[in-house]
Amino acid sequence: MRNSLRILALNWRFIRDPQAGGAEINLYEQARRWVRDGHQVTITCADPGRKYAPQKQEVIDGIIVRRMGNRFTVYLLALIYYLMHIKSYDYIVDISNGIPFFTPLLAQVTGVLIVHHVHGLQWFREFPFPFGVVGWFLESRVVPVLYASWPVIAVSPSTHDDLIELGFDPEKISVVFNGVNLPGKMPEKCLSGKHRIAYVGRLKRYKRIDRLVQHVSALRTQFPDIHLDIAGDGDARPQIEQLVQQLHLQDCVTMHGYVDEHTKATILSSADVFATTSMHEGWGLSVIEANSYGCPAVAYDVPGLRVSIRNGETGFLALDDSSYRDSLVMILSDHTIYDRLSECSRNWAAKFDWDVCAQKTLQILEQWKLKSLVTTNQNV
Repeated sequence: MRNSLRILALNWRFIRDPQAGGAEINLYEQARRWVRDGHQVTITCADPGRKYAPQKQEVIDGIIVRRMGNRFTVYLLALIYYLMHIKSYDYIVDISNGIPFFTPLLAQVTGVLIVHHVHGLQWFREFPFPFGVVGWFLESRVVPVLYASWPVIAVSPSTHDDLIELGFDPEKISVVFNGVNLPGKMPEKCLSGKHRIAYVGRLKRYKRIDRLVQHVSALRTQFPDIHLDIAGDGDARPQIEQLVQQLHLQDCVTMHGYVDEHTKATILSSADVFATTSMHEGWGLSVIEANSYGCPAVAYDVPGLRVSIRNGETGFLALDDSSYRDSLVMILSDHTIYDRLSECSRNWAAKFDWDVCAQKTLQILEQWKLKSLVTTNQNV
């Protein structure tokens, strides 16, 4: 049994934020396991307001959550918080969502940088000039230098390779896969009699959900009963809703908004296929979650998703819009293909374990601390 560790994790969002995504699930699932194993965990994050989080400070599953500022000011406020409590923590977990918290400027203890995916050109799609330029510059020019002495965790081989291209030292990068919470009892498919497609995740421009809506519109002639469930929230939601209305798809597209775990389980267990049209992902946690319900996935052949989807086994990777629609058609119309993909999807999802993920992160921190102590003693 390890000694009790005091861990400070910094992320721009946390669960209960309506735009929480894979990064927030990753942190929550690891943190609650660290607490279970006897460690003290504090998380700083932006405050989404009392509509979503009843209190600015609360304890969730033993995790101390301190909400402060908005999506921009949280970076400064979190650093001020750490500076005021600099002696209170043994380890720092700094999560980068394009921009990390620059904790090496202040840190007096061992830290690790967790990177879900490198944004690259997404900066220019998601943010107007000059904010996109600033974000791109910080991610590609400042972060690799500032975190050069820290261990880095990438959530997939794709992110690992992108980090090397940015200039990170390959010897300091470890790949630690996300886990997945398997259904307690593998549910039978809740067949509704319709051809159902599901998307669960944040609604951001780079996710390109508008393409998915357009695919559904194109397939409506072949599948008159087709239905698309979109669960999640984000700043691209108004544009998606407007497109649904323009294409007169209100009767076959349901915008659920932010959903709880029970509703998400219902959507995924009712779907024939999980569809994502993202231009880039670090890993694709939502894909693996869908797989755990026996739901195969279709995506474009892009970084992250080409790793989380085993092409031809747990779903299909498309090279263009035409092959994307063809992939959807195969799953929706061929029961033999669907059954094979569904079984492989369940088996694939079962390989990912949050316990392993949480243990590896702490092992990396402890090994790096030991390595630093040895180096210090050799230099004395």
